[in-house]
Amino acid sequence: MPEHMGTHIDAPVHTVQGMWKTDQIPIEKLYGPGVIINVKEKVKSNPDYRVIVEDLLMWEEKYGEMPRRAVAIMNSGWSSKYPNKTLVFGSPEPTNTSTFHFPSWHEDAVTWLINKRQINAVGVDTPSTDYGMSSTYPCHTLLGKNSVVGIESVANLDNVPESGSTIYIPVLNIADGSGGPARVFATYDDEPNKTNAAAMVTCFMFFLYLLAAVLVCNVL
Repeated sequence: MPEHMGTHIDAPVHTVQGMWKTDQIPIEKLYGPGVIINVKEKVKSNPDYRVIVEDLLMWEEKYGEMPRRAVAIMNSGWSSKYPNKTLVFGSPEPTNTSTFHFPSWHEDAVTWLINKRQINAVGVDTPSTDYGMSSTYPCHTLLGKNSVVGIESVANLDNVPESGSTIYIPVLNIADGSGGPARVFATYDDEPNKTNAAAMVTCFMFFLYLLAAVLVCNVL
């Protein structure tokens, strides 16, 4: 099974040797307050758009200061292009990386998230945490050397509020892996002052999953 296919994570070791492998990532790094950065309108006129610090500050103007150890994910609307490879990679040659056109993060925004908000994970609804035309992959490197999880090809972000959710990243615990498939999901209250029972059940099931993972690791 490929580690880096479909919705998946990049472990820090994916780009920086000596950093965490998939099975070494602490569980507390695999969930956090959800921060959805909506750049769909900007991407319509620029498929090579990169999320910048200004986008993050605009989010904070609307919702308040970003919580620490959050999971920040770009919503560019790109997931609607799946599974058409030509559309997903923005190229008639989806095997030629030099021709790719799709949005992602700017390295300055990733640096800000790491230094100012102690982010747990950074995600995208596109194939990479670096934009399609990148040849140096600075965001991958920043995430790796700072032990931040990268999440790629996230779907259904229009169903997640821009603020107020908790995002979980249960990843296949591959020994010595550089990444792995992940069933990313979010929980949130869908009505003010009313607890979402489904969210409670989902959270409970997630922690059962984590407990099972710990038990399996201990047995092995």
